[in-house]
Amino acid sequence: MPFAKQREQIARQRQWLIDLEHLLDWRDPPATADEVTEQVDRYLSRLVVSVANSHDELDQKVVAHIEQTFRNRWWGLFTCYQVTGMPRTNNDLETFLRRIKCGQRHITGRKNVHDFIVRYGRFAAFVDHTESRELLLARLRQVSYADFAAEHQQLAIIQEQAAKRHRFRHHRASFLLQLETGWSAALAQAPVTK
Repeated sequence: MPFAKQREQIARQRQWLIDLEHLLDWRDPPATADEVTEQVDRYLSRLVVSVANSHDELDQKVVAHIEQTFRNRWWGLFTCYQVTGMPRTNNDLETFLRRIKCGQRHITGRKNVHDFIVRYGRFAAFVDHTESRELLLARLRQVSYADFAAEHQQLAIIQEQAAKRHRFRHHRASFLLQLETGWSAALAQAPVTK
């Protein structure tokens, strides 16, 4: 049978990815980030050793690529296991964002909700158009005032940055003039050193 060896090799390499995906799958009860991290690390280490002993150059390149890809993303790969409700895959995340956008379109009647996402940044994820007023108030009562004040300050920073970007794009001359005036005033107040 032609290409039987190549087919067997590709099936073996595909199985490595399937095994890794099974290690990353959600479980019942849910695994902790440390457990999943340890299992994936152990699997990758065993895979590297077993392929190194096989002396197959292509397999070694594929395993090196898989390991490098995982290690480069290691810092954020297991975050979904630490944060309850965080989507595990890009598809899950995009579905979540699509629900936010659809909810905003339904509320505002506008086709483009990009400004809403930019204006509120990560805080847009807390908006749930299906949530009743009572549920919203119950959820907000669980937050301490100090936590609320800190997050409110972060939101103000995001909104200020968005306003600056808008002024720079749409009213560039006045934005730059205001910036120059501010710098001139700051330099005038600075002590002169010789």
